[in-house]
Amino acid sequence: MGADLVPETIFYHKTNIQKTVKVTMGDIIWGNGSNVLSASSFVLNVTHRKDGNRGDYSDMEKITVTSADLPGMPHNMDDWTEGSLRTCVVDAFLKCEVERRDESGTIMGKISHSGAGGY
Repeated sequence: MGADLVPETIFYHKTNIQKTVKVTMGDIIWGNGSNVLSASSFVLNVTHRKDGNRGDYSDMEKITVTSADLPGMPHNMDDWTEGSLRTCVVDAFLKCEVERRDESGTIMGKISHSGAGGY
């Protein structure tokens, strides 16, 4: 198993399923938020990538938020709505600290507003 692949155990109807997911922890991408897909996911139009990232990132990435530092959003993600996420991320310059990709290729990561000059 490669250095960037780790086993992940999933419990599904009391059946233990082992799968391999690509871990890209430490990778960072920046860009402008666009289409909100759910109360915790949106499309990021990627404009910048950290030098030394281990993963490859397209110009448009689906993001599922695992944690966030977004002014105006409730601290508890269970209280988020599509509308509140839309207000905070659409057209905002955002930083995504990538944790991993799920089995569909969607990025799972921490999202925060980013200062324009210093990313």
